[in-house]
Amino acid sequence: MPKEIIRDLDSYLKEVNSAPFAKFMGFRIIEMSEGLVRGEMVTSESMVNQFGGVHGGAIMAFADYLFGVVANMFDRLSVAIDFTISFFSPADPGVKLFGEGRVLRKGKRLVNVELTVINEEKRIIAKALATAMFV
Repeated sequence: MPKEIIRDLDSYLKEVNSAPFAKFMGFRIIEMSEGLVRGEMVTSESMVNQFGGVHGGAIMAFADYLFGVVANMFDRLSVAIDFTISFFSPADPGVKLFGEGRVLRKGKRLVNVELTVINEEKRIIAKALATAMFV
């Protein structure tokens, strides 16, 4: 990826980790570099669906959080225009999930991102592809 103007990542990390929704959901970015973020999510009983697993909406919200962080690390605001997620394994409440968001392509108007959510045993829980448009 060519060098781009990116935000001050230390300040940006504090900003995204203090966002009210991230704190409410238990999301935290643990690593950040140009075009890449890694985060964690602590699941809870309040996220459980009727079948006893972590609700897919909570997992998707985590992937979306990662997407928003990596797509907006460049010195331009972006908004999501597409998000597709596939679920591969259930997640149990009370465990930590890990996620990665990686920029696949950044153009003049769009940024394409791949997202992966895994559990502590490195089993893939979900993968997503998302696109944001710079505004």
